[in-house]
Amino acid sequence: MRVIVTGASKGIGRGIATYLAKQGYNIGLLARSQPLLDELRNEIVEAGGNAESIDADLRDPGQVEEAIDGLVNILGGIDALINNAGLVIRKDIFSLLPSEWTAMMETNVNGLFYCTRSALKYMKNQTSGHIINISSISGYYPLPGGSGYAASKYAVTGFSESLFHEVRDYNIKVSTVFPGSVDSESHRHDDNQDHSWKVSPEEVGQACFNILNTEPGNCISRVEIRPLKRPAQS
Repeated sequence: MRVIVTGASKGIGRGIATYLAKQGYNIGLLARSQPLLDELRNEIVEAGGNAESIDADLRDPGQVEEAIDGLVNILGGIDALINNAGLVIRKDIFSLLPSEWTAMMETNVNGLFYCTRSALKYMKNQTSGHIINISSISGYYPLPGGSGYAASKYAVTGFSESLFHEVRDYNIKVSTVFPGSVDSESHRHDDNQDHSWKVSPEEVGQACFNILNTEPGNCISRVEIRPLKRPAQS
């Protein structure tokens, strides 16, 4: 299976790409940082997997289309797109700057739209494909102190669930994944805190693998993945 993963250079995206590569999938890596993409691609190849990478700013529709076209050409096609790239700025309405609101919307909503639209032209033509959008529990559950981020993820949820109805007749599946607390390399990660109770990025990759391996006649539309353990009490 040929799968393009956005935001693949670190965190959840890196975990998804690594896990799927271990299952024998051919992975297209897409993110802004070419050095980080090269590092991940080398790790996957050294472990016996297959991966190719192209860097692009997902906020730029021209760069996105060029990158998706390039990866599809290198991979020899596309079977699935996993929209993972996202920006988290957790501030309340009083402290969130207009520039920060715009940055989240451009990355979390516009970038996802550009990638999806670019990939769908291939999927529609071949009448097959699968779009997996990584939302967040904040995409359906209120997030005090993070209204801007929650708004962007609510948008991802609404887009995904409407898109399902728009593309199902072309035999294209659309799924939304809602991760809870994930031990990812975000700017909020504190090395001094215990993160062992959280979901690992590779476990999100395993969830994506299971979603991609459903029978042709059905689609898992929503998956919520949370830690079983509670955070340690200080």
